[in-house]
Amino acid sequence: MQPTVWKEEEQHLEETLREIDRNIERYSKEAAMLREENQERYDTYRSSDSDMHNDLVVGLSWEDQVRFLLRQNRFAADKPYFGRIDYKETQEANGESFSLYIGKHGVPNGRDQPLVVDWRAPISSIYYDSDVGESSYLAPDGERISVRIDLKRTFEIEKRKLVDFYDTDVIANDDFLTKYLAKNKEIVLGEIIATIQKEQNEIIRDTPWHSVIVQGVAGSGKTTVAMHRISYILYNYPEKFRPEQFFVIGSNSMLLHYITGVLPTLEVDHVQAMTMTEFLESILDQDWKKQKKKMRYGSDFRTQEELREEVRRTRHFKGSLAFVQEAEQWIDQLERRLLTREDAILEGKVIFRQEEVETFCQAFPRMPMQRKIDVLNKRLMNQFKNECREREWSADKIRKESMAFRGYYGKPKGKIDLWAYYLRFLQELSPQYPVILETIQTGIVDLYDLAILALLKKRLLDTDDFNGVRHIVVDEAQDFGVSLFAVLRRIFPECTYTIVGDTSQNIFYDSGMNEWRELREEIFAPGRDRFYTLAKSYRNTVEISQYAGRVLEKCSFETYKIDPILRHGIPVEIKEAADREEMTAYTADCIRQIEARGYKTIAVICRTEEEVWNAEEALAKVCQIQKDPEDFTNGVMVLPIHKTKGLEFDAAILWNPNDQAYPLEDAAARLLYVAITRALHELHIFYIGKLSKLLE
Repeated sequence: MQPTVWKEEEQHLEETLREIDRNIERYSKEAAMLREENQERYDTYRSSDSDMHNDLVVGLSWEDQVRFLLRQNRFAADKPYFGRIDYKETQEANGESFSLYIGKHGVPNGRDQPLVVDWRAPISSIYYDSDVGESSYLAPDGERISVRIDLKRTFEIEKRKLVDFYDTDVIANDDFLTKYLAKNKEIVLGEIIATIQKEQNEIIRDTPWHSVIVQGVAGSGKTTVAMHRISYILYNYPEKFRPEQFFVIGSNSMLLHYITGVLPTLEVDHVQAMTMTEFLESILDQDWKKQKKKMRYGSDFRTQEELREEVRRTRHFKGSLAFVQEAEQWIDQLERRLLTREDAILEGKVIFRQEEVETFCQAFPRMPMQRKIDVLNKRLMNQFKNECREREWSADKIRKESMAFRGYYGKPKGKIDLWAYYLRFLQELSPQYPVILETIQTGIVDLYDLAILALLKKRLLDTDDFNGVRHIVVDEAQDFGVSLFAVLRRIFPECTYTIVGDTSQNIFYDSGMNEWRELREEIFAPGRDRFYTLAKSYRNTVEISQYAGRVLEKCSFETYKIDPILRHGIPVEIKEAADREEMTAYTADCIRQIEARGYKTIAVICRTEEEVWNAEEALAKVCQIQKDPEDFTNGVMVLPIHKTKGLEFDAAILWNPNDQAYPLEDAAARLLYVAITRALHELHIFYIGKLSKLLE
């Protein structure tokens, strides 16, 4: 590295920081001044004075803009940028040359070029997609601009000081990534935007006008991609999308708290995060509130061994597309029974024919039944009034004859008991699957029951409860059966989706997704919606990735092979203990050694909730345990496997994975695969008795 180049970059950083500091001082004073002025306008405001109203609107708008600029500069104050690109536009012979610095937060400088370019800006895509040489990017107006990249540089900046920088023609991409990934998890998360890869960037920047499905192996960054995609869409399409129209859906609240924690740093607020159960409950709202008090959820996180064979078969059916199709056919029949289709006859003359009703219902098959009833009643009454005018009837005659046609096709806002109708549907279905009804009658429901209730509500009730949803992100999508996505597509037909998951991590294989074909071909449109595969893992060391791969090799289902980035670590440790006391001692000693090596997050992973309680009780006597999963940042946590999904830790310790807990079968293999791939740097296995054959 040439000393002059280092000096130039150091000087540029110092100048940038000075400009940011000046901006912070200026915008702080300006924001305070505008706040006082706007308060004065509020105090003297009179709604009848249009000039006052305009002054207040303009003042508030300007204050918001200044506060936004202040926030951008404060965000950039310690680490203003992470990359630089020098490029020349090549479409014209004398194309302009540019040198741009790219950061997590764009910082304007009031001149032609921004001080720091936001990573979401269209031009920034060439930093992620290309090395030195010919490239192109899509301009905001849709035009593709050809460029020649002369320099691509990545910086390490810590606490306002230049630590290092790398040019892509000097250091390989994987070497650069390895340097970042070798750090502890907390530091790695802070550098994610700087290390977005080309295949990830393609998904993030895909158009929001269609849906994307991402199959990503453990550690491929699929969840990170989904969160950054939200930020990208909201940044580039502010007039089309609002944050509150975005919903992030996950399988458990701990995962949601973890993955959405990055959104504020991506300048995304007010996005709604819910479990799938909570999301469906929010749609049902008052229509479910009363019934919910009588029910309990019995299958959200049940393990396979806890389910009777009949219930497992039932869950398989409820998670299938066939379950939704059966429900839709039944709803069609219900509508035919509830919505009158007879001719409307006035003194022997047909004034509204059955064929017209049939044609209308066929033309609007997804229109709620209550709205159909309302529209048909209004059409009939309009036709009745036309007939009355032709006959020149008196007002009394019209009033008397109209009584026969009021609400002729039904009551548009009549009371509909969704729960009663759902039970009727199950009763008619019960000869084929009696266990579904039996389970419901014992007071146990699951999210598949809620999904069909939501479908019933959409098809029957004229309600606003389905408005305000524009984009849904589903994380760990393989945990959910295809029936849930079929229902979501039917109740939110105008919504787009970002769906990410890994079929190898489907621990609910009786109801979740073991392959993507049906979702891609039956629920979404292959010609319009996109399917991506992320095969490279950036999480685990080679040793951990290879160990996880050997577990999958013992499975009978189709798997996606991990392609780990070349980052080596210590070998996987496997150690037999004589009894529980010795296993606890091994684990406590291991935790102390991991912490001494500078790692901050450690997970002790157990098979069941009961085992978690026992392990926590034993370990709490010899080391400090973090017991608040919703607010987990650093420390040691003891967790069941299903609650570790989507999370990652500096080190993971498998607690007693013997052959009784994990027999040689697909279900156990998926669980162990999930547990193993939670570890970024170290994996330790302590057991009593005989080690599971899956781990041998």
